[in-house]
Formats: sequence, structure tokens, C-alpha cells
Amino acid sequence: MENSLEQSRTVGVVIPAFNEAENLLLVLNTVCATEWVQEIIVVDDGSTDATCEVAQRMAERDRRLVVIRLPENKGKAAAMLTGVQALHTELVIFLDADLVGLRPLHLQQLVSLQRLGSGEMTIAVFQIGWVFTNVPQRFVPHLSGQRCLWREEAEQALIPLAADRYGVETGLTIYARRHHWQIRKIVWQDVTHHMVLRKRRVMAGLHDRLQMYSQIMTVIARNGYINRHGIRRVRSPKKNRLTLR
Repeated sequence: MENSLEQSRTVGVVIPAFNEAENLLLVLNTVCATEWVQEIIVVDDGSTDATCEVAQRMAERDRRLVVIRLPENKGKAAAMLTGVQALHTELVIFLDADLVGLRPLHLQQLVSLQRLGSGEMTIAVFQIGWVFTNVPQRFVPHLSGQRCLWREEAEQALIPLAADRYGVETGLTIYARRHHWQIRKIVWQDVTHHMVLRKRRVMAGLHDRLQMYSQIMTVIARNGYINRHGIRRVRSPKKNRLTLR
């Protein structure tokens, strides 16, 4: 039986994806197995691999899933905005397309605080995984791409960020702090994502990561510093922790 929390508000999921053909199916299998999700939007951000085809094959099996293909790579913020504008739900969950270990329970944990009305945005950070990605998340949670917020507010926050190829998560959190949103942080046990340095050649991966952090700093400089101590942390109950198999 579904938890009553999962029936009180409509929820949509937006997954921006760029060249994630090898990883996207794992995320979609989990999202599509979550029955209380009403809509699922995959935005293919001008991929040059089979990302769109992978999503389309899943859409043939699940009528909730809609695939939007952008003709060229416009960046994560633009892809997220495109997905949000295609939704009709009250809440939106943003997920990266390369997550590993994601389970329906994690989505329930992320959305439950929003449905209780205890905050305007909930951010999930990882407990395990790569030192270059997960450790910075624990101390600077606004770098995480896994979050839940109200769809209309997400759209308003993303409109001015759509030109930023990186740094959208930082920009969202700056917007939230400026509008005095209550932000919650939860820790996802046994979830991580593929490290960019493993998905690509080492030098190309280092270049991409340095470029990403450079643009994040640009977003911070343009919009102001975030007081990360204003983000409240909520630990997942130990009994709900999952073990990777």
C-alpha cells in the first residue's frame, strides 16, 4: 500500500541528460517503478549518443514518460527549465541522469518533507562515492542536483538561470535564500553517480570539471554568497537505509 504522503500532492520528475546513454536506463527503471510519480520528463540536451533512443524505448513502456529532445546542447539550466515547463504537477523532483544506487525509497524521502509543507526546497546529498564529487556535496550541499521543490517556484527560479551552462544548482539555492525559502537537506544512503573523470578521458574530464567550477563561481559572484548554515539537515532514519547489492 502506498504511503498516504505520496497521494497528497502530485509529483513530476525532470531528468536533464547529455550523452548519458550508458547510465540513463538505471535511473529511469527506478523512477518508472515509483507508482506515485504522475509525470516523468527526460530532456535530451542535444546528445550525440543514443540518450534519446534509450529514453524513447522506456517511454513506449510507460505512458507517464515524455521525452523532449533539444536540437543543440543548451546547458543544464535550460534543459531543466524546458522540463519544468512541460510538467503539470504541483511538485518537481530534479534528478541527474547518471545516478547509481537510486531506489524508490530515496524519492519518497526527498518528496515527503515537501508534501508535509515543512519547506520550499529539499536537497539530497550522497553518503558514499567519489571524493571529488560527494565530499564537496556534504559541506556545500547546494552543489547537489537532486532536489524537490514546488513546480511554479522552480520555473520562476530557473528562468533567469537558463543561460548558465553550469552552476544552476548554486543559482537555485541563491534564489531560494534571497526569497527566504526554508531549505532542508537529507542524506541519501548508498547513492552516488558516475564520476565525470571515469565517463570521459582523464584530461577531457578534468577540463570539464574545472570549467564547471569556474562557472559555479561566476554564478556565485553574480548573485551573491550563500550562507550554507541556513540549510537545515535531516538525516534519513537508520531503519530505511539501503545496502547496495
